[in-house]
Amino acid sequence: MPEKTNPGSLQPPSEPVPHDAGHVPITEEFDSAKWTLPPVVPVLGALVGIALIVGVIAMTNRAKPPASGTITKVVAAEQVDNVLVAIHLKFDNVTDKQLWIKNIKSELETAEGTKLTDSAAPSVELERYFQAFPVLAQDRIEPLKEELKIAPKASQAGMTIFAFPVNKAAFDARKSLSVHVQFYDQPMTMVVTQ
Repeated sequence: MPEKTNPGSLQPPSEPVPHDAGHVPITEEFDSAKWTLPPVVPVLGALVGIALIVGVIAMTNRAKPPASGTITKVVAAEQVDNVLVAIHLKFDNVTDKQLWIKNIKSELETAEGTKLTDSAAPSVELERYFQAFPVLAQDRIEPLKEELKIAPKASQAGMTIFAFPVNKAAFDARKSLSVHVQFYDQPMTMVVTQ
C-alpha cells in the first residue's frame, strides 16, 4: 500500500511541482541590471553606425538651389522718404525641369545693420514707375514677374523694382542688397547678393 503523507508534514513531495508564475521567488523575478541589459559597447557602436548612415543620406539628398545668378545692375531713385530701386538680374535654371517664379523679394541691410525687406512691384506697374522716375528706365529690360516660366537649362534676364524706407545716401552706404527668387515645387530659394 502506498504511503500516506500528512498534509501538515514538511516532507517534499516525491514528484516535481509544476512552475506557478504567480509564486516566483523575488530573487528570480528582479534579477540584477547587469544580467538583463545588453553590453554598452555594442549598443554605442550600433548608434554611431546608424548616425553615420543617416548623416551620409542627409548630405547626399539635401536640396540644391534650382538656379544660380547675379545682380547685373542696380539703379536707385529717391522719393520723399523712400528710395525706389530697379534691380537687373541674370540667372540660369540648373535643373532638368521647367521653373515657375512664385515670388520675388529683396532684402537691404543698411550700414547700421538694419534689415529691410520688400516684395517686387507687380510687372504691370513698372511702366508707371518709369514715367515717374525716368532714371529707373536706364538700360531697361523685360520685367521678372510671378508665374514666369524658365525652360530647363535656360538663362533668364529681367528686372524688378523695390521700395525701401531709407534715403538715397543711406541706400548707397548699404552693407548688402539681396534678391530672393522663390520657385514653385522647389524647396530652396535662389538668393542673389550684391
